[in-house]
Amino acid sequence: MRILLTIPARVLFVGVLASVVIVAFFFRTEATGFTFALGNSFNLTIDSHALYNGVLQPGSTWALKNLVPGVDKFFNLSDVKPGDHGENTISFHVNKDSWICLDFEKLKEKENGRNEPELLEDNSGGSSQAELADGTEFFAWYDDGDDVFEIGEKPIFGTSTQSAVEVLDKTTYALADYLTGNPFPANQTKYIGITWCAGNLTVDVATAVITCDGTALGNEAQTDSFSVDVSFRAVPKSEKPTFRCEKTGQKCVRSCTGGCNNSVTIIINNNGTIINNTTSNSNTGGNSAGSGGTVVTGNASSTSSTTNVLNSIRLLIGR
Repeated sequence: MRILLTIPARVLFVGVLASVVIVAFFFRTEATGFTFALGNSFNLTIDSHALYNGVLQPGSTWALKNLVPGVDKFFNLSDVKPGDHGENTISFHVNKDSWICLDFEKLKEKENGRNEPELLEDNSGGSSQAELADGTEFFAWYDDGDDVFEIGEKPIFGTSTQSAVEVLDKTTYALADYLTGNPFPANQTKYIGITWCAGNLTVDVATAVITCDGTALGNEAQTDSFSVDVSFRAVPKSEKPTFRCEKTGQKCVRSCTGGCNNSVTIIINNNGTIINNTTSNSNTGGNSAGSGGTVVTGNASSTSSTTNVLNSIRLLIGR
């Protein structure tokens, strides 16, 4: 018996660096995946709390529910300007201990034409060669539900590489699978936080300080937009005890929050020995002259012993 829930949502950004107009963007209607379940035996529900420049976003904030593909959007923003930033806290509720995967798919960019300031900076000219996704950066972590990254909370992605085209394009994040350690427990709320910056996002994990520098986002991103599909996959541990979040065509990333099971241990034992003993005899020592010119040859002997230490190496790879 196999139970798999796939719950898609969507992220949409529309950028206008000069705050003159709001660019309209027609939402795509295709769904990322489907929902498979056996009756009501397994359930994953999600809530969302979204902020844009510190202001609550009702359209991306909802109470606990089943997501609706093509309708629910964790970020749905227009007129994004350099230095704008936002945060979304997402909670997970499962009724069985479960493995959880986060998939970002179908990252699409649009140029949406080029105004005069953009023409001076952007020579790409292609309708799908936009720059907003390159200049918008993301960071995610395991949150405690207060919408704030704090010391001791573990990153999921974006501590160094943060551009949307790098962290949101065909990428799967194993929030919990067999190789990361512990599943999300039944009937307990788990949270992740995702923050973004239109510009250069800097994250200091040691101090939990996050800054957003809008000067890094230039006029080449004016009028641009990008969107990406988001899916959460949930699999009960009881059904797939060794489930992994790998997905065809996706790069899979694990943060190993519970101590990865795929660690490598090298054990060296220095207690093995090889002993070589060598003995030789020759009639070359203790010579003497006998009567009548006879030479009597004595016996000489030598013995050597060599002890070699043999290192025994074992390579243990957890699975």
